Amino acid sequence: MKLTRRQFIQIAGSAAVLAAGSGLTRRWWGLDPDPLRDPETDGDAVVASMCEMCFWKCGIQGHVKQGRLVKVVGNPAHPLSRGRLCPRGVGALGLAYDPDRLTKPLLRRQKRGEQVFEAVSWDAALSETAAKLDDIRKKHGPEALALFVHGHGGTWFHTLVSAFGSPNVGQPSFAQCRGPRDVGFALTYGQGVGSPENTDIANARCLVLIGSHLGENMHNTQVQDFAQAVNARADIIVVDPRFSTAAGKAKYWLPIKPGTDTALLLAWMHVILTENRYDADYLSKYASGLDALKAHVKDKTPEWAYTQTGIAPELIAETARVIAGARPATLIHPGRHVAWYGNDTQRSRAIAILSALLGSWGHRGGYAILPKMPLA
Repeated sequence: MKLTRRQFIQIAGSAAVLAAGSGLTRRWWGLDPDPLRDPETDGDAVVASMCEMCFWKCGIQGHVKQGRLVKVVGNPAHPLSRGRLCPRGVGALGLAYDPDRLTKPLLRRQKRGEQVFEAVSWDAALSETAAKLDDIRKKHGPEALALFVHGHGGTWFHTLVSAFGSPNVGQPSFAQCRGPRDVGFALTYGQGVGSPENTDIANARCLVLIGSHLGENMHNTQVQDFAQAVNARADIIVVDPRFSTAAGKAKYWLPIKPGTDTALLLAWMHVILTENRYDADYLSKYASGLDALKAHVKDKTPEWAYTQTGIAPELIAETARVIAGARPATLIHPGRHVAWYGNDTQRSRAIAILSALLGSWGHRGGYAILPKMPLA
């Protein structure tokens, strides 16, 4: 049946009257005066711990009632979570009581592929594992054992294998994720940027994100700091082919052609160096190689970068001046998952060198140099 415009309006109006008469509109639009029901998820006791849902390791408070975890919230005293958790952290409760979660050791009792296991005690599982490891060492030597490791929990296994006597520890994720970045910064500053990164996002007056999707990832502290920077009206520059959440908050969005980020970074350096917008005092005190860098980027003009990146020369020059104008409180974010094109270490080196031109390494609003407690 086809409806005329008048019939549609009449039907819609009748529905609105019925909804109002039944009180549905108040509930639909949040106007119901009835108070929300207390979900009663607070525990009888609160236990402080840390979240294991990712590598960020946020501080948490677990509410326990009658011996069962009933709620997980951020610990307001912890420097990473600051009382807040990402959806992954809040969902930790589901992981803890997932019916498919392994809660005790399983030993294979038939040949591989048949998937027949027997639940055993921890003592039995550890004794059998230790016996097999000892057998390998006696027959083939300790170096016959190799470990592929990843994440915070893997550090304990690294210690175990080293004590066992094997030097064969590999971390494939290093090259697949943040390894190129750490190498690039180590070549420039003698150290990497850590995990979580030593970035002072909240106090940056200019924040440059190159393929970093803050607001879409689960890097809790940095997402909170990003919100602070936006609220403080920092100049946000986002380099990303995709109009990301961060790009929606940016003053400048540079939709770069994939694989050409290094060309943009070199052109920014060209503008900053040729217009004498770099921190000369900082470089004279801490750096070497400035003349070689000037020679290297002499022909890396915004016009040259335009042919590769697709970004207008005027926009390249304008953003370079904004970046330099906020120094040393300009943060060129190092990114995290930076294994993209094969030239990733050189791109990270370019980010590190550009940061040195701005004097932002070791300054508020740039890269913080964090003290560490020596451990045995």
